[in-house]
Amino acid sequence: MNVVRLRDPETPSKAAIAGRLRDMIRSGALPLGARISDKDLAARFGVSRTPVREALVLLESEGLVVIKPQSGTFVFDLSPDDIRQICTARTIIETSALKLALEKASSDAPAQLGLLIGRASVALDDGDFQRCDELDGEFHETIVGTSGIGYLIKAYAGISDRLRALRQRMPRDRERLERAIVHHRKIVDLWAANRADRAVAELAAHVDNVERLLTSLDRRDAGLVSAEN
Repeated sequence: MNVVRLRDPETPSKAAIAGRLRDMIRSGALPLGARISDKDLAARFGVSRTPVREALVLLESEGLVVIKPQSGTFVFDLSPDDIRQICTARTIIETSALKLALEKASSDAPAQLGLLIGRASVALDDGDFQRCDELDGEFHETIVGTSGIGYLIKAYAGISDRLRALRQRMPRDRERLERAIVHHRKIVDLWAANRADRAVAELAAHVDNVERLLTSLDRRDAGLVSAEN
């Protein structure tokens, strides 16, 4: 096992460990529902189990980890109803942010978003589908950030890590990623053309498509489990 030393083992940082675990959950290195062993993580990071456990408690407060007494510690997972709820919250926050951003006549957001779309297109051509998904998340986070409303940005930050982790559940294929890039480009084109209502509607439809895909995958997986049992 490769040991990743975050700091001197005499002065471990639960924040550094939590950050590393957060990245692993966001990227899918720790899949949704996976069991987490504090013993294995302590060995991997070259620290004692105490800061690892403290980091897991911190991540539990963020909704990324579930600690079940007498059962173990697991990466969060979401039921179809949970997925619908988080996507509804996402739609409300993102479309509200977009409406506010569209009111800023001098906003350079379309150019920023266009740059992200360009990078995603290059990543797609290179076959780097993981990078495409990372840029997808950044695109939506940038929309919220352009609103300039701190409370809205903070509310979205409360679900953004879970959204990135959920994105890892979707099929990582060229067709899906191409569709996402097309939708993103249409949102930006409508924004640049001052077609506010259509831009907001396109964004809402885009998130709705993601929700339908995630819930359909969840139902399919549940069906496979039932069939195997």
